[in-house]
Amino acid sequence: MWKKVFKYSIPLTICLILAVSAVLVAGCGGGGVEEGKTEILIGASRDITGPQAGFQAYGFAPLYKAWAEEVNAAGGIDVGGTKLPVRIIEYDDASDPAVCTRNLEKLITQDNVDFLFGPTGTAMLFAAAPIANKYHKIMLCGEGGATTLEPKLAEMPYVFSVLNYSNHFQIPVFADLIEEKGAQTVYICYMNDLHGAEYRLTAQSEFEIRGLQVLQAKSIPMSITDMDPIVKEAKDLNPDVFCMFAYPNQNILFMQTAMALDFNPKCILVGPGCNFEFFNLMFGAALEGVCGEGAWNKNSSPAAAAFAEKVTELVGMGNQDWWGAIVYQSTLEYLQQAIEEAGTLDNDKILEVYRTAHFQTTAGEMWWDIQGENGGGLLPQECYAGQIGQWQSGIFEVIDNDEHNTAPFIYPKAPWPES
Repeated sequence: MWKKVFKYSIPLTICLILAVSAVLVAGCGGGGVEEGKTEILIGASRDITGPQAGFQAYGFAPLYKAWAEEVNAAGGIDVGGTKLPVRIIEYDDASDPAVCTRNLEKLITQDNVDFLFGPTGTAMLFAAAPIANKYHKIMLCGEGGATTLEPKLAEMPYVFSVLNYSNHFQIPVFADLIEEKGAQTVYICYMNDLHGAEYRLTAQSEFEIRGLQVLQAKSIPMSITDMDPIVKEAKDLNPDVFCMFAYPNQNILFMQTAMALDFNPKCILVGPGCNFEFFNLMFGAALEGVCGEGAWNKNSSPAAAAFAEKVTELVGMGNQDWWGAIVYQSTLEYLQQAIEEAGTLDNDKILEVYRTAHFQTTAGEMWWDIQGENGGGLLPQECYAGQIGQWQSGIFEVIDNDEHNTAPFIYPKAPWPES
C-alpha cells in the first residue's frame, strides 16, 4: 500500500511545485500588465499658449496625437499579451521652466503617467530632463536639443534626445559643405538664449577648425523688431556666409530685412522656421538657395513620400515640418515596438530594449547611441534623413553630400529676385 501512495504522490508534489514556481517567476519578472491597468498614460508639459505655441500646432504634438489615435484604432499597444489604449495628458507651461517642472511633477506623482514627451524648446528641455530622470520615467524629447545636456546624459538613463542640432551633426556637416565650396568668411547672428548660444559656440568652433574667419558674432534679443543695424553691418563686412541662429519670428524678420537692403551673400543659413513649408509659401522664389537646419522630403524614401502626404493632411498645407516630423514619428514607432518587445510598462525593462534593439521605422532602421555605460540616448547620424536642407525649386532638399542627399548643394545662392 505504501508503494502505491508513494508512486502517485511524487508526481503530484512536482506539479504543485512547478505551478507555484511559474506564478512566482511571472510575478518577479515584471512582465505583462499590472492588475487594474486599463490604459497607457503619457504626460507632456507643452508651450500651448506661450511664445512657441506654433510648435504645439505644427511640431511634435500633432504627430504624437495622431499616433495615439492610430494606435487606439488598431486596438492599442500589446503589453505582454494585453492590448492597452494610449491616453495623452497635456499641461500648458507657456515656456516657463518653473511651470514646466511643476507640471512634470504633477504628471508623475498625481496622474501616474507611464512615459513623458518632452517640452518645447532647448531651454525647456534642459529644465525637464532632470525631473524625468529623478522619477525614472522615459522621456522622448521633441523640439529641442541641448549641447550642454549631452555630458549629463551619461547620468540620465531615462532621457532620449530625438532631434539633431548644432554639434549633433548639423553644423559640422554645414561647415564641411561651405569649406568644400571655398567659403572663407562668416557672419553669425544669434538670439540670446540657450539655443542661440549653443549654435553660436558650435559654429565658431567648427568654422575656425576649418580655417574659416568669423567676422562677427552678434547677439540679438528674442523681442527684436528692427534688424536693420545687423543687416547693414553684415553687408558692410561682406561675408561669404551668413548664419542666423534664432527662432521663426526673428528669422522671418531677417529675411525681410536682407531682401529690403539687398544683402545677398553667397550662402545663408537660417534656423528654425526655414524648415517649415510656410517659409516657402511666404518667400517663394526669394527662398531659392537659402539653407536651413534639419532636412528630409518626399524623395528621401518611399516611406518618407507616404509620410509627407500624411503630414500635409494632418497639419495642413504650409505647415509641414521638413526637419523634425519624420524623426518624431519614427521615435514614436520605436517606443511602441520597445514596449511590445519588453512585454511590460516597467520603464527599466523597456530601457534594456532601448540599449540594444534596432527597429524599422518611417525614417528607416533606428537605434540609440547610449551615452556612457548605461545613460540616456542620442540618435546616431545614420538614423537621420538629413542634417542640412536647401530650398531648391520649392523643395527643401537634403544637401549633406552623403547617401542621404536628394540634391547637390548650390553655391553661391541665386540673388534676390527683382521686385
